[in-house]
Amino acid sequence: MPSPISIPPYLGDYAADSAVYVYWDSFDSNNASITQTGLAVTDVEIYKNASMTQRSSDEGITLLDTDGIDLDSATGHHGISIDLSDNTDAGFYAVGNDYRVVINAVTVDGQTVRFCGGTFSIQNRASASGVGDYAVTITVRTTGGTPVAGVSVWVNTANSRSGSIAGTKITDSNGQVVFNLEYAKHYVFCHLSGYTFAAASFTSAEGSVSFTKDIATAVSSGSSSFYDDSFLSRGIVDVRELLDEPTVKAKYTDSRIIEHLEKSYILVLNEINRNSKTPAVVKQTITIAASTTEYVLPHVLSSVYGIYDINDVGGKVFYDGRSRHNPFGQRLWLEGHTLHIQNTESYGIGAELVVEWLPSGVARLHNGLCTVSSDGLTVTFEETPNAGVLDTHHEAYSGSIFRCLGVDGTTPVGNYLQERNVTAYDETTREAALDVALDPVPSTDDGYIYYEIAPAINKGMDTVVALYAAYRIMTTEGNRKRATGILEAYRNELRNVRLTAYYSNMPEAPRIPGDNWDNRRFRRF
Repeated sequence: MPSPISIPPYLGDYAADSAVYVYWDSFDSNNASITQTGLAVTDVEIYKNASMTQRSSDEGITLLDTDGIDLDSATGHHGISIDLSDNTDAGFYAVGNDYRVVINAVTVDGQTVRFCGGTFSIQNRASASGVGDYAVTITVRTTGGTPVAGVSVWVNTANSRSGSIAGTKITDSNGQVVFNLEYAKHYVFCHLSGYTFAAASFTSAEGSVSFTKDIATAVSSGSSSFYDDSFLSRGIVDVRELLDEPTVKAKYTDSRIIEHLEKSYILVLNEINRNSKTPAVVKQTITIAASTTEYVLPHVLSSVYGIYDINDVGGKVFYDGRSRHNPFGQRLWLEGHTLHIQNTESYGIGAELVVEWLPSGVARLHNGLCTVSSDGLTVTFEETPNAGVLDTHHEAYSGSIFRCLGVDGTTPVGNYLQERNVTAYDETTREAALDVALDPVPSTDDGYIYYEIAPAINKGMDTVVALYAAYRIMTTEGNRKRATGILEAYRNELRNVRLTAYYSNMPEAPRIPGDNWDNRRFRRF
């Protein structure tokens, strides 16, 4: 039999002047669908909030499908509609209120039945637009009076940015957002990368519902001390010191020095990879497609390390090419940055080949601001970096090192240095995929996340790049004496880099010389 107690459903939070539809079903004592009788608009009572006085008028209430009973000839299925724009009972339907709909009464299976068909509200739940009765327009501009688009804006009745009664909404091209608020004092809070915002408030009242706030100030992404610890910033300082060049009226701009650092890094990175037993490689998956035998690899590729198929348990089947003079064909070969396969049947349509390749170091180095996804696996670079140039080549930063320099703001999270390998890069969205999630995930309420694309060299040893850059410049200028001194320092530093790359990856490196089977102490029990 039906439950003796029922909890009415919440039908939703409706916009003012919209329509509410209420449906219910009727059953007999055996739980079989049965029709009801006696339904009329006068049986529908609507109550506001906790009031025990029902709406005084039945206008705006409609019985669906003529009589509201057995809709579309479906026995036991009934319904009505309520027009919230009907103002016969003046002011009854109003924004910011809750309502309950009572059916009183109908006859079901010979019994008189009364029940609550549901509850609903009119713009009385937290939302981005707010739940007040009055539309309030806020225009956000710079201190110079220029509208700022794309600003996240929220308002609160308390002077605290940690909560809100409306928002977050984004300003349009005119710098405007519209909230539904009550007449009261409100505080405005804003956020947009590259800007700071002064404190602001307003008091809405009748005839005063539009407010312009000149509170935005554009800030340079290079204004943070976090950049001082970045590779480019340290490299520029090192090069100027080695050249004995003043920062005031300097011969070489920072941009020009960065270009020399990038060229020098290519040389140093390849020195490391030549000496490393296990160099840093990029893993790229290629899916064999029908009628496709050429696959373009990124321009940052230096050389292919290996091509293989991997099974579910991690086993690898490596593939290698044959001689170009082999009568059976080459099967697999590389021309420039294009990988060729002899035919798709060799691997099967849909097969996934993993190509491991060494990055050449030609990706443009830079530092700037970024955002981080909630899972810590994807970072999005700002369009304009603080220093250096954002590379626009396809997969430009695959194999590069992403280094989070720090986080600022009122409540920063993850404000310390973290490094991850970039496994994929989308140059159109500026999104870089990381091999391992950042932990903790950097975030901030009103500040910024600072990062750099760093060389794949241990921090502290990357001064070797600046040394070679300074040597190149001194050689070009013809200052042989200073160039000779810098070259000697570079060679000493490079030797340390080479040895570190060589020994740190050898299984035998941690063992003391002579600590092997031939040493009698090795065989003691």
